[in-house]
Amino acid sequence: GDRRETAPFEITFKDNIEWRQLCKTTLGPDELESFKNAIHNSYFFEMFVEDLPMWGYIGDVSDEDVLLGEVEGSKTYLFPHLHFKIGTNEGNIVSAAVTTDSDRRVDITNTHKPTEVQFSYSVDWVWEKDLPWKSRMSRYHDSRFLPNSFEIHWLSIINSFVLVLLLTAFLT
Repeated sequence: GDRRETAPFEITFKDNIEWRQLCKTTLGPDELESFKNAIHNSYFFEMFVEDLPMWGYIGDVSDEDVLLGEVEGSKTYLFPHLHFKIGTNEGNIVSAAVTTDSDRRVDITNTHKPTEVQFSYSVDWVWEKDLPWKSRMSRYHDSRFLPNSFEIHWLSIINSFVLVLLLTAFLT
């Protein structure tokens, strides 16, 4: 979805967490198929810590054909572990990033058999001495998830302009 929700992660200021279990569940065929479709369609999640956005993919596909998609021998993996890296400077949160742990990935290629998945997370707090609070948004200019430039849809603008000219000509 595209609505903000409160995440179930329990993170306290400057409290490093090496590993914490979020939940342990068994995913049935329907849930596995939903996850698999989301992974193949490159779905990602977005989280906010003190208005600082973080993005990450929910899974990955290996040995997939670019044109044909999923082929024999390709694998679909779910990332059930998230690692948060949160930076502080002078008592303020100035950076936030989330990564996935590929060592803890779960193979969900076969969606016919139920799969037990353990969702977990870890947190590292780091001191960002060179990043003051007023410059904390500067890191997002080079983000991979954000577009490099604002894309203007020139064809749509020209089409609208021509349509206005034609309608004006017909009315006159």
